[in-house]
Amino acid sequence: MSNKRKQGELESEILGCLWDRPEGLTSQQILALLGDDDLAITTVLTVLSRLSDKGLVGREQASGRTFLFKSTSSREQHTASVILAALEKTENPALVFGHLVKGLSHAQIESLKKSLND
Repeated sequence: MSNKRKQGELESEILGCLWDRPEGLTSQQILALLGDDDLAITTVLTVLSRLSDKGLVGREQASGRTFLFKSTSSREQHTASVILAALEKTENPALVFGHLVKGLSHAQIESLKKSLND
C-alpha cells in the first residue's frame, strides 16, 4: 500500500488521524491507525517532523521518551487556509468562487449562506 501513495498522501492520512483524535496521538498509535504493515515507524516520524516544520503539527512530551502529536488546526481551518492560499494566486477571486459554488450541492450552498449570516 505505501508504495502506491502519491506525494503528500501520507501527510494527509496522518493529519486525518490527528484531526479525528484532537486529544493527540503517539507515533505508534498513528502507525496502528494507518494500518499499513509495510510502513515503518521511522517514516511516520519523518512525516510528523515535516508536518511540524510546516507548522501543521505540534508535539508535547508524554511519558518517558514518548511524544504526543496534535494538529495545530482543525480540518476545517486547514482547508480554509489552503483555499485562501490558492485564492492569492488568482487575479479574479470572484470567478474562482463562482466555479466553486457551481460544484456545491443545494445543501452545501444553504449551509454556506447560514454560516455567512451568523
